[in-house]
Parts: sequence; structure tokens; C-alpha cells
Amino acid sequence: EVGSTEMPGPGVTAVGHLYAVVSQVGVLQSGKGVTQVHRFGTGRYEVTFNTNVRSCGFQATTTNAYSQALDVFTASGHLSAQGVYVETKNQGGGLTDGPFNLVVTCGNDGIPFVVVGYGANYLRGSAGTSLSYQGAGRYTVNFPTAVNGCAFLATVADSGNALVYSPSYVFTAKGSTATSIYIETKNPGGGLQDGVPFHVAAVCPSVPGTRYAVVNANGTLSRANPGTKSSRLATGKFQITHLQNITGCARLATRGSTGTGVPFNPARMEIAPAAGSGASGVWVRELAFFGANFTNQSFHLGVVC
Repeated sequence: EVGSTEMPGPGVTAVGHLYAVVSQVGVLQSGKGVTQVHRFGTGRYEVTFNTNVRSCGFQATTTNAYSQALDVFTASGHLSAQGVYVETKNQGGGLTDGPFNLVVTCGNDGIPFVVVGYGANYLRGSAGTSLSYQGAGRYTVNFPTAVNGCAFLATVADSGNALVYSPSYVFTAKGSTATSIYIETKNPGGGLQDGVPFHVAAVCPSVPGTRYAVVNANGTLSRANPGTKSSRLATGKFQITHLQNITGCARLATRGSTGTGVPFNPARMEIAPAAGSGASGVWVRELAFFGANFTNQSFHLGVVC
């Protein structure tokens, strides 16, 4: 267990965001609103915040540590209502210690979110949100305001405080309207799969304390905050540079289309080292099922400080 480390990036104004950047052995590296991190054992962690988060959404992305991208799953806390339970696993489903970035969205921080259950049911979300089930692992999430200029972050996550046992994946795209997001959940072979719970959030340009980028497979920007730059350094290795210092901030990445098209090729995302205080590294790999090779695919990045 470690104490809170309040370290929003000095170049970004933070407004009520809750987040944690945690090492693979459970040491808090940076965060906001964190009171402790507890490591239960291999690949099992709980991050405790200074407020009740049971009504919130939990998004997470692992940081590169191995030759394959780890999966990460979230749930409500096992120790208290102020906690978020996190599991990091290899793609075979085995618990594996892994560093991760965690962001908690509660609806009062400007980041709209929705939590969807195992039965394709809407469970909770920010005010005015709703869900449409399209069948066979396909969903439309609806918001009260436009999100088509935002980044869409999603995590396979239990809807309560249970465990997520089966490896599955969630992918994002623009919805058919300006106020909607299209979601697909898939199995490790890339086939559409029902019964996968997930948490999804939209990081939009008007939210203080955040930065975002939606990046094409060739490394060019589809949409982002003004002044943001993006480049593809090598196959599957991208760097996004923001005008602000984002040192100590949490970074989330999701495989997603830049438009309304279906994210056909499944892939795993990792946060990776980057050069400069305003930079985020994102690595994109095929699923282990397909060889875990680096691959050029579009993605959504959100930075929360």
C-alpha cells in the first residue's frame, strides 16, 4: 500500500478528475484523489480514492511491460465503495503483473460515461445517457450532447464488483448521429461476442484537465485538441505530442475507427515511453491469437490530469 500522489501535469488544469498510474508491483506512480493502492497478489490490485465511486465508470489501459500486450479488466472495489478493483492478465486469461493507467469517470467531471452489463443492459451513466442494443455484440451508446468530435475510450469491466473471467475485447467508432458512439464486443478470435460487460467514456475537447487524439493507421490525426501532433515512428508504434506538459497524467487508448466504420481487425493497445513532457506513446499489437505483432491500426487516445 502507498499513499496518495497528487500529480496532475503542471501544464493542464485539473478539475475533479480521479485517476491513477500504477506500476506492475502495485506502487502508485502518480494520481489524483488516490488514498492507497493495494496489491492482492499476481495481477490483482485495488486503487482506493477519497470518495465513493460505486456509481462511476472505470477505464484502464496497460503500460508496455512484455512482448505481448496485457489485457486489463476493472470492477467496483472489493475492499470498499471507494475502491476500483483491477486485474491484469495475459491474453490466455492468466493473471500477470502489469502496470496500468486507470481513470474514474463519475459524471461530475465533464466526461460522459456509460456502464453496460452482461445482459446488454444499461446500468448507470452520466445524466441523459442511454443504450441501444443492436444484437450480437453490437451497441449504440447515446449521449445528450454531441460527441462526434471526441475520443471514445472503452474497457471490458464488470458491472458490479465481481471478476471478469473470460478474455474479451471492446472497440469503438462514431455512431450514426452526432450524439452517439458505436460499440462492438469481440472474442479473442475477432468474432462478435455477446455477454461482455463494458464501461465507455468520451473525452471531448472542451473538458479541462484532459487532452485527446483520434489517430489514423498511418499516424496522421483524424481529430485532436488544437496544436496536437502525431507521428508513426515504426510499424504499430505511435507518438502523440500535446502542447501542454502531461507528466504524471493518466493515458488511455482504445482500438477504434476514426469514422463510423466497424473496427474490423482486433488489436490490443499499450501505453509506451515517449520523448518529451507533452508526449504520449501508443503501441498497437495484434492479438496473441494472430501472433502479437505490431500493426498499423487506428485508435483513440485520452489523457486525464
